[in-house]
Amino acid sequence: MAYIRNPIPSDKKQILAFCQDTFSWGDYIHEVYDFWTHEGVLAILDQDGTPIGMCHGVTYPEEGMLWIEGIRVRLSHRRHGFAEKLVSHLERNAKESGIIHAYMFIESENTQSLNLAGKTGYNIKSQWNYFHTVSKKNSIVMTFDTVDFEELKNKEMRYVESWRWIPINQYNFEKLESQGNILCVKNNGKIQSLGIISESISFENTIILTIIFGTRDDIHKMILYAQNLSAEKNYSKVRILTEQDNLPEIDNLGKKFQFYLVEKKL
Repeated sequence: MAYIRNPIPSDKKQILAFCQDTFSWGDYIHEVYDFWTHEGVLAILDQDGTPIGMCHGVTYPEEGMLWIEGIRVRLSHRRHGFAEKLVSHLERNAKESGIIHAYMFIESENTQSLNLAGKTGYNIKSQWNYFHTVSKKNSIVMTFDTVDFEELKNKEMRYVESWRWIPINQYNFEKLESQGNILCVKNNGKIQSLGIISESISFENTIILTIIFGTRDDIHKMILYAQNLSAEKNYSKVRILTEQDNLPEIDNLGKKFQFYLVEKKL
């Protein structure tokens, strides 16, 4: 009988063995597994002493949010409801601690995960586009305008932190603002374009740029800034996430992939 437990050191090799070809490009679990064992809840599904599945969940008490990621089940054990079992385990624990919403992020072509989300009560909240580019030192000088939380508080906005979509509230706004990570361009005193920079805590050498909205010229400026910052820090990766369909033409900009942010009220 399968049951859920905490991870043990011997799990890693066995889990990574069935987390290699999850997607057409491979998988990312090998990059984050060690970090996840110390952050949030890494739920391991065990059958007869062997790990056959895993799922990671992190709660954000200030936002009343559970983020679920990394749902994996060994190929030979799929279609037995094990993924639903893992998700329900994380949801139940989060709800008991006062969390009211759960979220996942799923590639638009990942029909299995989308079907799982639908079966477990999740609904599509928004569609996002993913692009990637390289670190690069640009000669252009870039400055951005200051912005106050009062200018944003009545707008529902999210930024990406370590591949998690976080609602912007006063607490994290002040943290982002103090670190100089809010990229704002104003026109006649009104916000014209807005982006957020974050450094991934679970993916190494990665700058993430969330483009919330903006003009093509301002977005181009934000991307150049992100490339510069990444190069200054000797990072190798720049990831760009936005709800906007198209970005301005820029050298070394990877093709677009579409994802869905899905939500469930607990």
